[in-house]
Order: sequence, then C-alpha cells, then structure tokens
Amino acid sequence: MSDLVREQSVFLLHVCELVKKAGELGFSASAGELYRTPEQQALHVRNGRSTTMASQHLKRLAIDLNFFRDAPDGRPLLISDVETLRPIGQFWEGLDAANRWGGNWTTFKDTPHFERREAPAAAAVPAPSAAAMPAVAGTRGRGLTTGSVGARCSNARDDVESVQQLLNLCSSAGRVQLPEPLKADGAFGQKTLDAIMAFQRSALGQGEPDGRVDANGATLLSLCESLPEALEPPWLSLLYLRAKDEDVADFAPRLRQVMANRHIDTPLRQAHFLAQVGHESGEFRFRAEIANGEAYQGRVDLGNLQPGDGRKFKGRGLIQLTGRANYGEYGRAIGREAELLATPELVETDPELCVDVAGWFWAKKNLNNLADVDDLTSLTKRVNGGLNGIDDRRRLLLRARALLGA
Repeated sequence: MSDLVREQSVFLLHVCELVKKAGELGFSASAGELYRTPEQQALHVRNGRSTTMASQHLKRLAIDLNFFRDAPDGRPLLISDVETLRPIGQFWEGLDAANRWGGNWTTFKDTPHFERREAPAAAAVPAPSAAAMPAVAGTRGRGLTTGSVGARCSNARDDVESVQQLLNLCSSAGRVQLPEPLKADGAFGQKTLDAIMAFQRSALGQGEPDGRVDANGATLLSLCESLPEALEPPWLSLLYLRAKDEDVADFAPRLRQVMANRHIDTPLRQAHFLAQVGHESGEFRFRAEIANGEAYQGRVDLGNLQPGDGRKFKGRGLIQLTGRANYGEYGRAIGREAELLATPELVETDPELCVDVAGWFWAKKNLNNLADVDDLTSLTKRVNGGLNGIDDRRRLLLRARALLGA
C-alpha cells in the first residue's frame, strides 16, 4: 500500500468519525466536494474560491461538508457560523495532529472544509521502544480536551481535571508557582482559575491573562510541554482519570515491558492498545469482569464443555481472557497451562499475568496491523466480538493520541 493510499484510508475513517460526532451534536450533514482535478483547482483559483494549486482536494485528502439543523418550521437550516460549528472543528483536529479545519484559518474562514496534511517523507529509522516514546515538540495535547476550561466556560469534568493535573505538573517543573498543588477533582473554582492565570503570566508572558484554556489553544499546548514520558505514572494518570494512584503505579512499569515485548512500539499502536485496555478494565478498576460468567456455560467456541466452566473461566486480565480453551492456550504460551487451568483466578490476582495476557491477546489477534491503519471499529470487533463500549474506547483513544502526539 502506498503512503498516499494509506493517508487517504485514515482520512476517510476520520471523516466517518466526524459525521457520527456531528450527529451526536445535533447536526445533519451532506457531502460536498472531495476530489478535484488540477483543471478544476485552477478554475477555483481564477474565480477566487481558492488561493493555491496545492489543495489537499487534489490528493483526495480534503472534503467539504455542509451541516444543518432543523429550523422552527422543520426545514433544514444550513449552518455556517464559525462558533456554532467550532465543536465539530475541534473534534476533527482532535482526532489527529495532521487534521485541519478551515474554520480555524486566519486568511479566510472555510467552515465546510476538513483536510488531512500527510506527514513529510523521511528516511526510515528504527522504531523507538515502548519504554521511551518522546513526542514531537508542540504536538502533544491536541485533542486532550473537548471544550474550554475557565470562567464562563463549559468546564466539563474531564477537561477540568486534565487541566488541574497539567498545572500541577507545570508547578513541579518550576514553570508556575502555586500556593499548593491543586486538588485534581474536576471541579472548577477560584483556585483553578487563579492557577491558570498564574501560568499564563509566568509561562506565556501574558500581562492580562484571560484565564481560559481552550481546546487546542496556546495555553493547553504550553501546559502539555511539561508532560512526562509516556507510560510514566503521572502520564498514565492523565490518560486514565478514573484510575487509582496505586493501580497506576503498579501497572505502569508492567505495561511498558509488555508493550516493548509485543512490538507495540509506535504512538498509534500504543494509543489503540491503551484505549482497549482502559475500556476493558474500566481504567484499572476491574481486573475481572463483573458478571459471574454463567452466560458462557456450554459455549463450545470457548471450550467450556465441563460443568462450571462458564464461571470458572470468566473474563480476567486487562483485556479479559475468557473460556477454558483460551486459558489453556495462554497457559501453554507461558509454560503454565496446568496451573492456570487449575487456578484461573491467577490471571486476575497476579498483576504480571493481568497485564501480560493483554499483550498476548494483542499479538495473537495481530492487532498491531489494525492499529497501524487507525481502524478502531475493526479492532474493537476483534477485542470485543462486537462494538460494545465503542464510544468510551474512542474517548480513550483520543486522549491517548493527544498525550502521545500521535
């Protein structure tokens, strides 16, 4: 597959995600122009509808979409206001650092325009290890929040907690002085506002700070310059906001090792793996499925042929291992088959096995291949057998990509 075709494939997958998100926000959408010939582009330039012959439309990496809402009389009303469409544009750019929305252009606002800027060609270099994944400066943080944090802002809980954690990290790095660390509880108040303004004065040099942290804005991206290395406990706490500190500290080094062992060694692979692990484990809150497993009794496809197999071999581990056959196969892979068949609870109670089984499953299902083409839907079906929880998996994927700069 050529690099351009690969970029086109990712672009179209993101367009599908965008249209779905627009529906969730109350918009209906119609498709406009995708591909332009060089002759058509030249005509657009002559007519003043474009200023360049380097449009991404020529590469099938741009599309124009029209968004509508119902008018009081029920007729579809075309929406072109930048601020009304901004949540859609923020979602698009949050999907990938390569995505651009025309509503953010400075020369003129082209709100229907959504494009992808493919990465420049570069010489092949060895993939970095999972233990140390430095991101490109300035790219981390795009898409981490979905709305604005500050006075008279939306202040969604996850956004506020993310900003609070980032401010504490910047304080530890000496980039802002805080009277005391913020309580990262997702509740916006005066202390959080004061900390934002103090950071804008000290780190951004703003004489009159506005106290706002906008999605993909300068303040957020500057806050993210103090992010630690990927998979360090403070980084993992930012990804999994609902995880306990002790679980993060326990699992962080184990995840680094398993990901290195299983060649989950690019930012995109890591983001997809962590999204699936995060959802399947409830962000480390569950090491076994809550249900008792009775529903699996008699499942021939899982090898549950003996009385009590359903309960005995219910889902365990960060990506839940389920069924006698799968426990046996994993046990053989690590040289502990008899032990795991006799005591399958070890996959839940032994932290090393709890993480290792997720890496084993990932490699067995060849999920790196689906991660490489950014195919969340197919990957989720491989993990789950369906699309249960895909919205939460997508949420975690976007957070992981933002924190990795992927």
